[in-house]
Amino acid sequence: MMDTPLEHAQLQELVAGFADGELAPDQQRAVEEHLPGCARCQREMSLQQDLARALGLEPAGAASAGLRLRIGQLGPPPSRRRAFLLGRRRALPAAAAFAVLCAGAAIVWRASRDTGSRPIAETPLLRDALADCRRATGRNFPRKADLQAVSEGLPFPVRALDRPDAELFSTWKTTLAGSPAAGLAYRWRGKVVVQYAVPAELLRQQPGVAETLVRRGFYTAAEQGQRIVALVGAGGGTLLVGDAPPEELRRLIL
Repeated sequence: MMDTPLEHAQLQELVAGFADGELAPDQQRAVEEHLPGCARCQREMSLQQDLARALGLEPAGAASAGLRLRIGQLGPPPSRRRAFLLGRRRALPAAAAFAVLCAGAAIVWRASRDTGSRPIAETPLLRDALADCRRATGRNFPRKADLQAVSEGLPFPVRALDRPDAELFSTWKTTLAGSPAAGLAYRWRGKVVVQYAVPAELLRQQPGVAETLVRRGFYTAAEQGQRIVALVGAGGGTLLVGDAPPEELRRLIL
């Protein structure tokens, strides 16, 4: 029924609401007609159902102050348990899908020919970033997003993405290629995108990266649908990892 990638992406974002019975009648019919012919959305549907069962067994937690404020602005608030489960329900499928993509990319990471990139195993910074991504995803990311705390003590700037459609939900400190770094995770267009802030010099020291940065202004690598974009600016280096075309990731940074 839906032929273009954009329309498919719109339908895929409706799968969670379909599993919860929250869609309008016309949206529900569209998903019902789309599911039989789309293996990817069928897998997403199965994941949503598994998560619903798992979350139903977990003790309820309180929603954050920010979430309660946003819910209050929309209208009568749901129960605290419902708000918590909805937040977890939207974040966990994206994190689980991102974990699968990270694991697959770690096996064989090949870069686009036009960037001169190297396999991930030959680029310590990218290799460590991918491993750290898998660790963070495996524990569904640290629950707290605190930009000030994650920036303290680091000798380079840590700036969150300045995009209204990119919601920062988790931050943490880590080590990449032997150097301190900061990780920031976002929800963006129904996906999880991870940003790493690193020293600019560390990025330039990676094999083949400096030459590409000089020639193109940014560095990209890709494998199995997963992309990474790296660039230097404003006193620091930035890596952005996500399941999106490199140009879209680049626009998120700039």
